[in-house]
Amino acid sequence: MIRPATPQDASTVTALAVAAGMFPPDQTEVTDTMMADYFAGNHERGHRCLIDEDARAALGVAYVLPKPATEGTWELLMIAIHPDHQGQGRGAALMTHVENELRSQGARLLLVETSGTPDYARTRAFYVQCGYEEEARVRDYYEAGADMVLFRKALSDA
Repeated sequence: MIRPATPQDASTVTALAVAAGMFPPDQTEVTDTMMADYFAGNHERGHRCLIDEDARAALGVAYVLPKPATEGTWELLMIAIHPDHQGQGRGAALMTHVENELRSQGARLLLVETSGTPDYARTRAFYVQCGYEEEARVRDYYEAGADMVLFRKALSDA
């Protein structure tokens, strides 16, 4: 089941990001701050945090937000599926859910940034499998030798 995050999910989002290898356990400030800001008002500004869960636990999370100064352009900040549940279609189902929710709100584009390093080859392949196209690459974005790859998917014909 995919549902909106609640304040009780904040630590779960961080735990999923750590389990999925997005951050080391001692560097969770990014997700901690993101979730604190989300419940402090960003959800009222259109940000969406969705939790994928079964009867026992949260298995995945996706976080999207509208891009300022654009018309209908959104950005996926995070998608993470617990490693025990990767490769089962949960990530693709969560992406489809996010895309459909955004389409219902009139979104035109969904953008995704990820790393161009070999460690992220599986992540980039996932986005391609979900119908995203590589739109741009910024060399040495994260650090020397770590490019940022921008993926794009049109959510409407407009």
